[in-house]
Amino acid sequence: MTRPLPKVLIVDDRPDNLLVLEAILEPLPCELVRAGSGHEALRRLLHDEVAVILLDVQMPGLDGYETAKAVKGRERTRSVPIIFLTAIDRELDHKLRGYGTGAVDFLAKPIEPEMLLAKVSVFLDLHEQRALVQDQAAELAYRLQERDAAQAALSRLTAELQRSNAELERFAVAVSHDLREPLQVGAGLLDLLADRYGGALGPEGLEVLDDAREGMRQLGDLVSDVLSRTRTAASPAEHQEVDLDEAFAEAKVQLAAELAIADPSLSADPLPVVPGDHWSLQQVFVHVLQSALRRSDGAPTVHVGVTKRDRSWVISTTDDGQAINPDELPRLFSLFGRPGDPEAADAGLAIARRTIEEHGGVIWVEPAPGRGTTICFTVPIDPISPGPSGRGES
Repeated sequence: MTRPLPKVLIVDDRPDNLLVLEAILEPLPCELVRAGSGHEALRRLLHDEVAVILLDVQMPGLDGYETAKAVKGRERTRSVPIIFLTAIDRELDHKLRGYGTGAVDFLAKPIEPEMLLAKVSVFLDLHEQRALVQDQAAELAYRLQERDAAQAALSRLTAELQRSNAELERFAVAVSHDLREPLQVGAGLLDLLADRYGGALGPEGLEVLDDAREGMRQLGDLVSDVLSRTRTAASPAEHQEVDLDEAFAEAKVQLAAELAIADPSLSADPLPVVPGDHWSLQQVFVHVLQSALRRSDGAPTVHVGVTKRDRSWVISTTDDGQAINPDELPRLFSLFGRPGDPEAADAGLAIARRTIEEHGGVIWVEPAPGRGTTICFTVPIDPISPGPSGRGES
């Protein structure tokens, strides 16, 4: 957008003097505004914004000094620079009077064109710079207003999202509790069937019964995972020091039945002490180990390692089982996936991801060297404790 030319107000009661001023100032990039008296000058200033005023001192009626005093008395024109043009008031007391009314300079008549051009050019440049600063300030104010509006919209969206999440969590808790009762009844009936009629089922019947009991157990684990996720979201625990060696050991106890069936070669480096919630981090190990066991064909080899990166510990679980399809990685940590496709979504890893993010870390999957998969997650190091008591350093 092109800014209009700045205006210069020239005030003199003699038309020939105004013509001389116009001729001298014609080369400058400005618009000249005429006034034949002090009163006319004040009327012009009601409508025109000017960069500088060239004001004759000796005029009938309202002279230059009185006009300047009136200009400086108005809020709108108080900062406009005034250059007095005079043919008679050259004595010190006249100049002091002029400066006292707010003038910035005196030029004696007859006017020296070069001097007048130089002085007016300076004030035109200053006016242009002020206008630029004002435009930038207006643009900044507009941007700040836009930012405030965006933040307000984001706050409303966040509040709505929190409300929706809370409703979803309550729904998940209600559904999970409703499912646990028939699952427990079904598991009890299968146990009763095995006790009373197991001998009559034969090998094939017992195998089908074992498959049904395993399916019931897996479904129970899924329901427990949903409840774990809602517990993590609804009741974030206060972070304390967590010994990951202990959390890992307790996770192995929790998975004792699955470990006994899979018979893995399971090893781990000495793990650090980190700030966090013990139960939540224990469940992360449970979900990561379950993911490794489910992708293994036979007796898997699983190793939990630790490295230090910046101000975080990187915990990695590497297995030699079936590698995760890279195409499924974007949906791997989603709670919901395609039914019957275990690689498309892993509820346990979805819960692990949420837990790690709430601890200020990240979790990801990468291919293991040769064969298998590595699941990595980070946990920040407590800034109060520079290291985990000398353990886990690598």
